[in-house]
Amino acid sequence: MRYTLSPEWDIMVPDHFQHRVEGEHAVFWTRGVTLLCTVFSYSGEKGRQTLLANLRARAEIRELQTIEDIQGEIVRFAYMQTEELRPGHHRLALHAFTTAPYGCLQTSFYMDDPATLQDQLKIWNSSRYHAEGTPPDIAD
Repeated sequence: MRYTLSPEWDIMVPDHFQHRVEGEHAVFWTRGVTLLCTVFSYSGEKGRQTLLANLRARAEIRELQTIEDIQGEIVRFAYMQTEELRPGHHRLALHAFTTAPYGCLQTSFYMDDPATLQDQLKIWNSSRYHAEGTPPDIAD
């Protein structure tokens, strides 16, 4: 199902996920996976470049695996890390940022089973930005 997160952003999340809103965040979850979505804005290209530089530096310092993709005015950047929740229990975290000229959609995925990573990447890549806040026809 496609969810509108703000006038500028939407994302496709499979129907079997439950969802709720917590303050400024949309939270989606299903067994073994939690997705946290946050929309924020900045004042233009300089703000985006600063954000991306900070994210790249954070990932480099921690020696984390990254993903970066540029599609026209949209720049996607993500990094992955394993988190230990308690001794012997780990999860994979994918912190993914879809940036546009004046705003960003942060999608953080928390997976009990790293084998679900490809499914979460598909969800991340389904996010769309609408420059004027008017989504395209849903058939797009």
